Amino acid sequence: MNQTQNVNPAEAALNKLFSTIELLSAKIDELNERVDYMGSFVGLDVGDEEQTEHVEPPGQLAGVSFDILNKVLGAKDANSLRAYFLRVLSLFRKYIKSIVVFGSSKTKTGMTSSSDIDVAFIVDDTDIKRFTLEQLKERLFVKMAEIAKDFSDKIHAQTYPLAEFWASIIKPNPVILTLLRDGVAVYDTGYFVPIQMLYKAGGIIPTRETIDSNMSSAEAFLVWAEDTMSTKLSRDLFDSVVAAGQALLMELGYLPPVPKETTNGLLAAAVEKEKLLTKEDVTKADDVIKWYKSIEHGEIKRVNGEEFHKKYTEAKEVVDKIMKVLDKEREKKGAPHPIIDKESLKATEQKGNYQPKQ
Repeated sequence: MNQTQNVNPAEAALNKLFSTIELLSAKIDELNERVDYMGSFVGLDVGDEEQTEHVEPPGQLAGVSFDILNKVLGAKDANSLRAYFLRVLSLFRKYIKSIVVFGSSKTKTGMTSSSDIDVAFIVDDTDIKRFTLEQLKERLFVKMAEIAKDFSDKIHAQTYPLAEFWASIIKPNPVILTLLRDGVAVYDTGYFVPIQMLYKAGGIIPTRETIDSNMSSAEAFLVWAEDTMSTKLSRDLFDSVVAAGQALLMELGYLPPVPKETTNGLLAAAVEKEKLLTKEDVTKADDVIKWYKSIEHGEIKRVNGEEFHKKYTEAKEVVDKIMKVLDKEREKKGAPHPIIDKESLKATEQKGNYQPKQ
């Protein structure tokens, strides 16, 4: 025999309310899974990858949308940027937490028709374990730049992993503070605009650690600049005169000597025997080589701009002279002149892999 249990009407109503809340919560979870969070585009590469639907973005969590682009940019640039953002989001929507336009494209300060369009992507890196933070930043930077090329040469994208962005809030970074001051979120899932509001309310101020860190960076940059002048640039001059001297000796039929013997070879073959260079030419090359060796061995501790310019001038005079000699020697033989593809050099010199055209 079943006993009828007396249920308090108020308790029954409360249980029904809880049941309704649980049902609504389940529906919200299901919806969030389908749209991959509140700020993502509805129907954009969700579910079956073969059934991707491109739709107009809704208003973002920040209360703004891509329409803001038309207010800060010309129609052509706004359309290019909008298409760029749609491509990026279609590929990385699970990771893109905010897209922010900043710099002159937003403030109009110093902006011209050829100015870059500065864009910041805040990217969720919390579940990425395969790469270090620096490796991830480099890969993201390269990928965003590659995609940008399809839309505009003016787009200049920066990526900020979420961990780095938050760290820059805890210990305010001047770059991030500029982003918070001037940036306009065109897409946000709740990560940028609340922090920006906190900053504008005076809740984020530079700490003593930030100031000390900046001063340490300033001193380090000076050391690196001085080191670059003393070692890297001086080595470039050394390599230049050695390479030119070896090239001339090979053209004259000699095997290329080791660097420290290059000027001796030039003196014997190009000056005394062939009369193609003067002793002054070889002396300039020798001065550059000995100067670098003194730096390399620690005999010269510091190089100033005036001294570097003097050695650069000597190196250039030697290299130019050898190039003219090579031209004349090739003319005598009826052979083609050496090919110096300067445009290719400019395009690839940053990568350090320049190869002259054959």
